[in-house]
Amino acid sequence: MKHLWMISYDISNSKIRRAVSKQLENNGVRVQYSVFECRLDHGQQQKLYEYLNELLEDFDKIRWYPLCKHCERSIFLQGKSQAVESNEYYLL
Repeated sequence: MKHLWMISYDISNSKIRRAVSKQLENNGVRVQYSVFECRLDHGQQQKLYEYLNELLEDFDKIRWYPLCKHCERSIFLQGKSQAVESNEYYLL
């Protein structure tokens, strides 16, 4: 079963920041510059966590926020940009 995670980072080294960003883009949707929403099963979450952990230096931070079904349904967008849909399937 997949769960939605909001993942944010604060990384000063540009090379590490790009590597983290690329890996998060491969696993989810960027919703702000350093914030991603990723729908992951337990194995994917563990693999991503371990990979990112290998990249980090002493003062780098990555924060993982699990979003429950109720929280996910309560997400709303304020502003002029459009929401990004990240459906796992599409009906045609």
